[in-house]
Amino acid sequence: MSETKATEYILSVRAKNTPGVLLRISGLFSRRCYNIISIVAAQTEDEQYSEMIIVVQGDDRIVRQVDKQLSKLEEIEQVTVLERDSAVVREHLLLRVRRTPENSEFLVTLANAFHASILQVSPTTMILELVGDATALNSLIELCKPYQIEQILRTGAMAMSTQGGETC
Repeated sequence: MSETKATEYILSVRAKNTPGVLLRISGLFSRRCYNIISIVAAQTEDEQYSEMIIVVQGDDRIVRQVDKQLSKLEEIEQVTVLERDSAVVREHLLLRVRRTPENSEFLVTLANAFHASILQVSPTTMILELVGDATALNSLIELCKPYQIEQILRTGAMAMSTQGGETC
């Protein structure tokens, strides 16, 4: 019997870099009522192509169906379901938190503990930047909540297989 447990899957989708391709891909998900957890898209080393990292939640059957449906689109060159244990997965976080004379030292210590960068300090705020896995980002956010977070900007997952081309 197949696994029916809902889990997150990371799809790496290489597509021709044409107007509307992202709309057609998101439309495919919408028409089939599949939820996109996150999507990150950008031009690749070859400007003719874009790479999209799409995180979806579902079971094995759903991810196989998404793979098949995406592969049918004319602009799609390749769809790869990445395995978390053989991929580097990172997110990027920008966090603006209220800064006071009383909490400033703690925020610096917290940033150092997470290896976060302090991008900007004003008399009333501090902007932190962290690149890491979702657990690290969520932990930093939770620890900053008591100090009044003013704004959070966060990418979805970016992922790259550790299997691949030759090393230099």
